[in-house]
Amino acid sequence: MKKVILLKTFCCVICLFMTGVLMKYAAKLYLQKEISLVTVCIAAKDIAPRTQIKKEDVMEIRVPEIYTDPFAYVSMGDIIGKYTDIQGKIPAGSLFYKSMLFDKDQLPDHPLSLLRTGQSSYALQTDAAVLGSVRAGVRVDVYVTIEKEDHKPLTGCLIESARVISVKDHQGISLEDEDSSQVPYMTEIAVNRSDLEYLSLADSVGKIRLFPSEDPYDTAKEAVLMKESPVTEYLKKLRN
Repeated sequence: MKKVILLKTFCCVICLFMTGVLMKYAAKLYLQKEISLVTVCIAAKDIAPRTQIKKEDVMEIRVPEIYTDPFAYVSMGDIIGKYTDIQGKIPAGSLFYKSMLFDKDQLPDHPLSLLRTGQSSYALQTDAAVLGSVRAGVRVDVYVTIEKEDHKPLTGCLIESARVISVKDHQGISLEDEDSSQVPYMTEIAVNRSDLEYLSLADSVGKIRLFPSEDPYDTAKEAVLMKESPVTEYLKKLRN
């Protein structure tokens, strides 16, 4: 009788042990299925605003898929080389949110970074007539038409080969951006600071139009004030 009881007890222990093992294994399978680990990228350190992200700024970690964010980049290839927002710091351990990263030419202040020593940006209202002929990177001639008191309009070139650094729509979005309306409204050109007074004065007393230069991609000369132009002579008299 004792042997039978011992045998039954042993069998019960074995069954309980096997049940525990099976339950543990089943739970592990369940957790693996429910908590699928994926690799994501986070900031390895604090990253300052307007900083180009390098490999040492990024680290990979494994997290449950449920904790990933569709608004954040997860691949190093999508992050390295981009720039942080000009007003936002990325703290260590943070995900790289898409709204905080830009390609260099997408930075809000990108046009200003294209200015050379001694240059300033000057914005001119434009219209759809320039679409296709005036775009970022090309050189344009700045023509001015002034209606004088004797009703004889004065027309001439004020600045030759000014570089276009940006063409934007009515919302201030670059025409190169996919979110732009593609209708030009404002053109920013790079001019010498010493010529800003002439340009500003011309903008106030006359009408300015932009035309592609004879060689719109010529880099030999840039933003040359046409000192012998009748328009320049007239504006010089107004300055005095």
